[in-house]
Amino acid sequence: MGALPRGLYRVPLISLCSSYLHCKWATLEELEKDPRISQKIKRFRNKQAQMKHIFTEPDEDLFNPDYVEVDRILEVAHTKDPDTGEEVTHYLVKWCSLPYEESTWELEEDVDPGKIKEFEALQIPPEIKHMERPASESWQKLEKSREYKNSNQLREYQLEGMNWLLFNWYNRKNCILADEMGLGKTIQSITFLSEIFLMGIHGPFLIIAPLSTITNWEREFRTWTEMNAIVYHGSQISRQMIQQYEMVYRDTQGNPLPGIFKFQVVITTFEMILADCPELKKIHWGRWKDILTHGRFKWHLNEKDMEMICRALLVYCVKHYKGDEKIKSFIWDLITPTKDGQNQALQNHSGLSAPVPRGRKGKKTKNQMLLPELKNADWLATCNPEVVLHDDSYKKHLKQHCNKVLLRVRMLYYLKAEVLGEAADKAFEGTPARELDVLLPDIDYVEIPVDWWNAEADKSLLIGVFKHGYERYNAMRADPALCFLEKVGMPDEKLLSAEQGTGDGAQDAAERWHRGCC
Repeated sequence: MGALPRGLYRVPLISLCSSYLHCKWATLEELEKDPRISQKIKRFRNKQAQMKHIFTEPDEDLFNPDYVEVDRILEVAHTKDPDTGEEVTHYLVKWCSLPYEESTWELEEDVDPGKIKEFEALQIPPEIKHMERPASESWQKLEKSREYKNSNQLREYQLEGMNWLLFNWYNRKNCILADEMGLGKTIQSITFLSEIFLMGIHGPFLIIAPLSTITNWEREFRTWTEMNAIVYHGSQISRQMIQQYEMVYRDTQGNPLPGIFKFQVVITTFEMILADCPELKKIHWGRWKDILTHGRFKWHLNEKDMEMICRALLVYCVKHYKGDEKIKSFIWDLITPTKDGQNQALQNHSGLSAPVPRGRKGKKTKNQMLLPELKNADWLATCNPEVVLHDDSYKKHLKQHCNKVLLRVRMLYYLKAEVLGEAADKAFEGTPARELDVLLPDIDYVEIPVDWWNAEADKSLLIGVFKHGYERYNAMRADPALCFLEKVGMPDEKLLSAEQGTGDGAQDAAERWHRGCC
């Protein structure tokens, strides 16, 4: 692979002490014969500088033994010794209790052979075999705990909890496992996933947990299962290293192999989901999955179900819309499926940037939808609102707010088509707002929300509305691709959670449907 990659090189404190003693007693001639002496000295000095503050704190331990224990091996590099011409093997090592960005290249003889075997086993891409979830009637209660990794077994009450989780999974029911602290809810959840894994369904599984518990989750996965669980957390550099080394298999040219992942489990936090949604979205959910995630639906719905429901919602809104006929025509064209099933670029909708009548002030018409349009809309058979929407009270609520729903969908389309343009797709991919080319009008910043508000804030607001939805200000503030996180910091976690879990379901679904299809 040529020369070793450049980066941080570390030597554990024990090695540092050994190197120091060696330098103290060895002759200059002996040191000069060692081809790696300059590298050793450099690494010793770097680590000495990094740990200097520890020696000045008498109340703290001088050394954390985890720092010399190999956590994972990320990569291997083969080079030739410039003096002898012999091949030298180095491994990129992530150390226990240290972030990925502190990983270093170490000689093969300095690395735990067991960790090398684990690394080599992960380099072989598995055969892709798609396994469906078993039918509900095939569930059978496990009367006795199987023997898991390291000869671990579940206690009787833990087996009961795991059986209950499996029963609900077989029956397509969401559930919450609740118990007192210390009784093994984490282990019950992990062995539940292990049972699914042993059926041949290898995930990937997503664990979202508080920051203080993710290390414990990882440890228990290693203790109880053979699944490859990675922790997705840390600085931007650490997360980039995880994406590069831990997530996907690559071909000989270094290109990712599509649809094949190195891991079975990703453990992360809610904040990381918000921060790196574009990266995780490529792995864990597709076009409609975000609607399913935020919707809190009572029934098991797939992506096709959500598409049908969203079309039905907008058809119902068009039918009862009392505003501008241009908006009605625009929405109708937007929700009409194309023959090839692909997204369409809407034409002949000039004037979208002009003001439109609001609410009930629009002119009322007797026929809210032209009869020829109804006759020609064969696709309505699968998403007829009178068939799909059963709750009369909900339809009454939707009828009262149909103007708001359609105007917001129109706003999002205008925002993408006439303001953001190509920057909209790049924004969804996680490109920082400052790097996106968005044409803003000349604005006289006289009346501004806060003193620091400027054109960059305007651009972040436009992109934030398109990415997260109307009035989702806490989600915008938590988005690292926008300027608000840097300016004012993370929002209150409770407010953020409340914002994600509340709101008008129809309006949210319609907005998300639009962002997915236009």
